[in-house]
Amino acid sequence: MSVNLNNTAQRIIYARKQAGISQRDLAEFTGLSQPTLHRIETGSREVSSIELSLIADACGVLVADLLGTNRIEEQVRCAGRTNDEGSKMIADYLMYALGVDQRLEQLGVPEQL
Repeated sequence: MSVNLNNTAQRIIYARKQAGISQRDLAEFTGLSQPTLHRIETGSREVSSIELSLIADACGVLVADLLGTNRIEEQVRCAGRTNDEGSKMIADYLMYALGVDQRLEQLGVPEQL
């Protein structure tokens, strides 16, 4: 299925649906009202950086994913003795791990040795 993710509102909807949550759930998780989320998702209201961070955290994605600026996928290359599905699973996990690392870096969480 091809998804057109040309703007932040569309990427928010996509991330919410990928997370398997409704607007009502997202409102509960973020503390934003459901009507506010509806206006954000329809593009009739701009989203603030704080709101974007709350939405990203609730959906389990990075703010960069919602802004369309995440380039982690370009950093991940998989090679191995797996089938195509196995390679995709490895790549997805690596992107997840790099995304978590990037988010922790953004939050200023120090590395543990």
